[in-house]
Amino acid sequence: MNALFTVVFLLLLAYHAYTDVRSFLLYDRVTLALAAVGIGRAVLAGDVLAAFAGAAALLAVMLAIYFASRGGMGEGDVKLAAALGVWLGVEQGLACLLLAFVGGGAVGLVLLACGERRRMIPFGPFLCAAAAIAYFWGREILEWYWYCIPLCQLR
Repeated sequence: MNALFTVVFLLLLAYHAYTDVRSFLLYDRVTLALAAVGIGRAVLAGDVLAAFAGAAALLAVMLAIYFASRGGMGEGDVKLAAALGVWLGVEQGLACLLLAFVGGGAVGLVLLACGERRRMIPFGPFLCAAAAIAYFWGREILEWYWYCIPLCQLR
């Protein structure tokens, strides 16, 4: 059953990434399907509280960025992040956002270095790729992070 949820998750992420690259749109019906399937998965796994906590945490972070960016971040990205929080929970969800912002920032820096100053970059594909990474390797990434940070502070 978990494999079926994983396939649906990845297919919906791929569709979102495709539509955002193609037309700068993240469709609400796809985001709602992502959230609904994630809630169904959470109910079956007994992780409903973690799912709603993840959705709330990612929604709060993205809403803050949305209002601070004054139009630089789209509403679809905010809604998508909340749906991803259902799947990933708080810790892995925040790792997902970090990965997405680092990836988007790196691409943005490359475009700036190439002289592309006015080009808009869809953020959805970065969220989707980071969500897939966090879904499969989020625990390992967090363990690595919590292991390495104290070591860096000792120097």
